[in-house]
Amino acid sequence: MGYDRILINLIAYPVKVLGPGLRVGIWTQGCSIGCEGCMSLHTWDFDESRAMSISTVVDQAASYGSSSITISGGEPFQQKNLLLLLKALRSVGFTDIMLYSGYSEIYIMKHFHVCLSFIDVLICEAFIDGLESEAIYKGSDNQKMIVLNDKLISKYDSYMNLNKNKKLQKFDNTVIGIPYQKDIKALYEM
Repeated sequence: MGYDRILINLIAYPVKVLGPGLRVGIWTQGCSIGCEGCMSLHTWDFDESRAMSISTVVDQAASYGSSSITISGGEPFQQKNLLLLLKALRSVGFTDIMLYSGYSEIYIMKHFHVCLSFIDVLICEAFIDGLESEAIYKGSDNQKMIVLNDKLISKYDSYMNLNKNKKLQKFDNTVIGIPYQKDIKALYEM
């Protein structure tokens, strides 16, 4: 894969279930963490046929006219060009960049601290099947939201206090959102 490419599973708009407001959503392709009960099994393989240039990803994301974006996966931090993507998104006017990761806060701070200066809100920690959460942004109760951009604290303060509402969305036959764990199991049984 080229130096300016990244593995992408999906780019979607308007995403209404992964952060406040109407957002662009980017799902990276590839994850070796492999959390049991994950609803995004289809994003685990590091499928090189999913490679896109950073400029193509950014152009598509910017074309929707939103300044808010959520990056999920797969595992975004396992993309070697994540920093290039984050810098490019910031340069075209994204002022609310939220990123989901299965890595721990400590691991991210140690290994990806440079990326954090381009991330406004980090949701981290591995998904744990059986550790249900009522929070709208958490798949399991151990996960945490860290607002890194002080300008967004009030926006995310109210969002952090919302409970799950059972709303999901579908793009390209992909269901997105943060359902209750029992509902994830039901999706896979369909």
